[in-house]
Amino acid sequence: MNDDRTLVAVFDSDLARFFEYRPAHGKLVPTLQNMKSALDHHGRDIETDKPGRGFASSGGGVRHSLESRHDPRKLEKHDFVLAVAKAVGDALEKHAFGRLAIVAPHRSVGEFRSVASDNVKKALWREIGKEFAKLSDSELEQQLLPLLQSPLD
Repeated sequence: MNDDRTLVAVFDSDLARFFEYRPAHGKLVPTLQNMKSALDHHGRDIETDKPGRGFASSGGGVRHSLESRHDPRKLEKHDFVLAVAKAVGDALEKHAFGRLAIVAPHRSVGEFRSVASDNVKKALWREIGKEFAKLSDSELEQQLLPLLQSPLD
């Protein structure tokens, strides 16, 4: 592992971007292919079956539609964060990054932590709870570099 190389994963529930950060160079360089979730599909594409029907426990055969047990959009978000954690784990292993910084909304940071492997958790150097995934590369660098260069709290 090379402690001079930091993998920076910038993601939200829809898009993940990966950069290499070297403190000596003071810039972000795109390193892995971006990932996109399936959240931009219409809800009907995610939930293909109609909800089931059930009878009321009392009252002459009244029928009601049943709600889905799980919210398909929440499941898609969870699956996407899981895929990001796997991609990060693979990148840390293959590319010899010594440290990891994740930049995501607070909820996604917590979910990432809950699904990440032990090796990913050991490499985790910074967690930044910000919604930066949709910023351009130059805007991202302008916003993120000061946060990466500041001392740990």
